[in-house]
Amino acid sequence: MNKFLAGCVLVILTSSMEAAEDNIIWLVEYDGKATPQEQGWKPIGKLAASAQIVDGALRIADDSAEEMGAFRATWKPEPSSEVIVEARVRVEAVKGFRGGTAMWPSVEGAPVGLLVCDGRHQEGLVLRSEKITTFLDRVAVVSGRREFHTYRLVIREGDMSIFVDGELKIRGEGAFWKKAESPEGFVQFGSNSRQWKGDAYWESVKLGIRKVSSPPKRPRLRITIGEPWDIPTVKHDEPGYKVITHPANMDVYSVAPPKSDAPGYKLITPHSRPFVHDMGSGLLLMSVAQGPDAYYEPYSVLKSTDKGKTWQPVPGLQLKTFAPQDFVRLANGEILGVSRWNVKYAREDGIYIGMTYRFDAKAEHFTMFENKAFVPAGMGLTVIFDRDIFELANGDILAAVYGPTAEGGLNLDTIVGGGSAAPGAAKYSRYAFLVKSSDQGATWTHYSTLGPRSETSVVRFSDREMLAILKMSGWMPFQQVWSADAGKTWSSPIVMEECSVDPDMVYMTNGVLACSYGQPGTNLMFSLDKGKTWEYHRTISDKIGFNYTAIREVSPGRLLYVHDSPNMQALYVDVERLE
Repeated sequence: MNKFLAGCVLVILTSSMEAAEDNIIWLVEYDGKATPQEQGWKPIGKLAASAQIVDGALRIADDSAEEMGAFRATWKPEPSSEVIVEARVRVEAVKGFRGGTAMWPSVEGAPVGLLVCDGRHQEGLVLRSEKITTFLDRVAVVSGRREFHTYRLVIREGDMSIFVDGELKIRGEGAFWKKAESPEGFVQFGSNSRQWKGDAYWESVKLGIRKVSSPPKRPRLRITIGEPWDIPTVKHDEPGYKVITHPANMDVYSVAPPKSDAPGYKLITPHSRPFVHDMGSGLLLMSVAQGPDAYYEPYSVLKSTDKGKTWQPVPGLQLKTFAPQDFVRLANGEILGVSRWNVKYAREDGIYIGMTYRFDAKAEHFTMFENKAFVPAGMGLTVIFDRDIFELANGDILAAVYGPTAEGGLNLDTIVGGGSAAPGAAKYSRYAFLVKSSDQGATWTHYSTLGPRSETSVVRFSDREMLAILKMSGWMPFQQVWSADAGKTWSSPIVMEECSVDPDMVYMTNGVLACSYGQPGTNLMFSLDKGKTWEYHRTISDKIGFNYTAIREVSPGRLLYVHDSPNMQALYVDVERLE
C-alpha cells in the first residue's frame, strides 16, 4: 500500500470522520429525505420517475430489461485534486439478463451502481448482493444484501481505490481508465443498465475534492501499446462446412448445430480462445477453438514465423477434437504437443485418454499416439490440459491441467504432494493439478494439486520458484499460489482483486512479470516483484467476445498480445524498465 492509501485508511477509521476530513470540499450531495430532483439532480431514464422515498432512503427499482433509472449531478473538475465519492446504500437484488450470470458493465451498464466522470476518464462502482466490482476488472467479495453500507471511491489520476465501511477492499491501481463520454464532470447513481434488473435503497450520495497530500509515484515502467491487426479465420470449402459470423453475445453458441448427413461440422465459429506457445528459433504455435464453449469442441493449430504478424494453418490439424493445445520444445529439438481434451477411461476410475504429438523442429510434420493420464479418483468426464507445459532439466515434463469433479467430489486421500487442498474441498466443482510425464508424453501422473479451481497459468522463475494464478469463477477474483520446491507443494491461496478468466503469464527477459486476463474486457497487468504486487494495468479492449487472451515475449521487452474480443486480433506491447 502506498503512502496515499495508507493515509486514507487512517482518516477513514477516525471515529469523527467529518472532523478529520475538513479538507474535503463537498461539491454535490444527496440525502434520502427528499427526491433527487428537489435537490438539483437530473433524472436519467424513464424508471427515474418511479423512484420513491422509503424510510429516509430513495428506492430505485429497475424491473425492466429495456429501461433504466438513475440520477446525475454535474461538478467542475480540478485536475490537481483527488475526487472523493461516498454513498450509503442497501442492495435488495440484482437479476440477470435472460437468466445469465455474466455482466459487462463497461458496455452494458450496471443495475445498481455509481458512475463518476472527471471530463477525461470515467469509471465507477457496481453493487451486487454478494460482491462489489468496478465496471471492468476489479472485484471484492462483500455481502451487501439487505444491510446499509458506506462505500467510498478515492480517485487520483488513473487510480480508484474502493472502501467499504472504512476498510480498503480494492486498491484500484489503474482502475479509473475509460475515456470520458463527456468533457463535463458528473456523478451518477442508480441503474444505467437496460438489460439488467436491480433494486436498491440510496440513503445518501456525495462527491467532493481535496488537495493531493503526496506527490505522484515515479513510474518504473513505460508501456507502449501498438495498433492491432486481425487474425482471419481459416476458411473451409469442404461439403457441409459453414463459417458463421461472431455473435453479439455468448448465448448464440449454446444453440446446437442442425443435423446433417454431410461430413464434418455443420457450423464453424471464427477463431477464439487463443493459446500461444513460443518454440524458439522464431517459431510460434497457437491453438484456437473453432466451436462453441462446450466439451470436445474442435480446435485448430496455427503457426507463425514472423512474430505473430501472420498465421498459417498446420496441415492435418484443423477442426480436430483432439488437436494439441500445449506445446513444448524438447532438448533434442523436437516439439511435443498434448491434446486439450483427455477423456475418462471407462474401465477404471482416474484414467484418461488423450493424444500426444511429436513434431519436427519446424512443426511441418508430426506423428501422434494415445496417451494415458492418471489423476486422483473422483474427477469427471474429462481432464483438460491448460496452457502451460515445461521440460525439466532431467527430461521430465510438467503440465497444468484441470477438470470437473464427479458427483461426490475427489478422493482426497489419493492426492499427494499438494499443499492447497483443504478439508471439505469436495464441494468444489473443478480442480487444477500439475501432472508429470517421464516418458515424453506417453503417460502422465498426478504431481501436485494447485487448488479447487480451473483455468490456470503457471510461471517458473527458477528451477524451484513458481507462481500460479487460478480462476475462481466468472467475474470473481483470481487466486495466487506459490511454490518454492519446483511445484511439489503450494502455498495457501491469496485472493487478488483482478478477475476473472484465462490468465496467461510471461516472465520477461527484463525481469518484469506480465499477465493478460479477460472477461469482462481483455486486460493486461505487470509485476516487478514476481507477483506479490501488480501495477501498470492496461485495458486492451472492453468489447464483448469470449474475451480470452494470450501473451508471449517475441523479442526482448516486446510482448505479442492475442485476444478474441470481439474477433481474433493481435498487437504488440513494448515494456521498458525505467529504473
